[in-house]
Amino acid sequence: MPYLSFLFICAVWGASFILMERASHALGPVAIATSRLLGGALVLAVYRWFNPQRMKLSLAAWGHILLVALLANALPFVIQPYVMTQAGEHGYFGMMVALVPLATMMASIPMLGIWPSRRQLFGVLGGIACLAAAVYDVSNRGIPPGLLALALSVPLSYAIGNTYIKWKLDHMPPLVLTINFLAVGGLLLLPLQFSPTALAAMHLEGPALPHDWTLAIASVAFLSVVGTGIAILLFIQLVKHQGPLFAGMVTYVVPVLALFWGQYDNERLTGTQLLAIGGVLAMVAFVQWGAAEPIPSTLEPLPD
Repeated sequence: MPYLSFLFICAVWGASFILMERASHALGPVAIATSRLLGGALVLAVYRWFNPQRMKLSLAAWGHILLVALLANALPFVIQPYVMTQAGEHGYFGMMVALVPLATMMASIPMLGIWPSRRQLFGVLGGIACLAAAVYDVSNRGIPPGLLALALSVPLSYAIGNTYIKWKLDHMPPLVLTINFLAVGGLLLLPLQFSPTALAAMHLEGPALPHDWTLAIASVAFLSVVGTGIAILLFIQLVKHQGPLFAGMVTYVVPVLALFWGQYDNERLTGTQLLAIGGVLAMVAFVQWGAAEPIPSTLEPLPD
């Protein structure tokens, strides 16, 4: 089952970049992020209504949830559509999430006390080398360094957030965690949505001439239900049962799919990028094959 979840998440998140681009025809980055987070939370809350999971949360647990919701949900969900609309590309920025495994490996050392095996280290560094070749190949596109830096903050946020879940919230059911992460992240962004002045000041307002409303709403709906609610629930289950590095390897396959979706929108795919993609997939297979074995779960919350 972990491999099926892995493949499902890859497929859905690989398509999410083109869906965010379609949603941006009529909606701004904050509107897209807020809709995804609150919509995903609502879908899972309905599911929980028919499959009750009761758990009383301590004040410390709410603090941990708030931190993860801000770092790994609210901020990256806004940044991704923002950088894509600013640069006019989605396949290229889809590659950035492939940095998650390396960042996760580094974050796991101080947070979890887990050092990577030689196999994991070789696979992650090999994948990073392949990704670097792909990024270098398209470095002449004139994308501002500041925009690239903002895009690179996304995998860092995801990696720290994923590892933090395993560190401080491993004792909580995945469904409860997912609903709270999404709901809190959406509520953090909601005030911005009703403040046009603040949105304009941060350059996060919607397009000057909104269009394709039906396509935009359909894209956000799919992102909310499948790409956010269901996929993040499955991802958190992978983090809890297989560890953040195994789950984070999803982000090596997602860029491959994002690049091919980019071809659908006539974004350029070079021979170097194709070779790099092949290398990335080889590294994923090397690390993942036979690695889906449950790791011990923390039965009690770790000290704060």
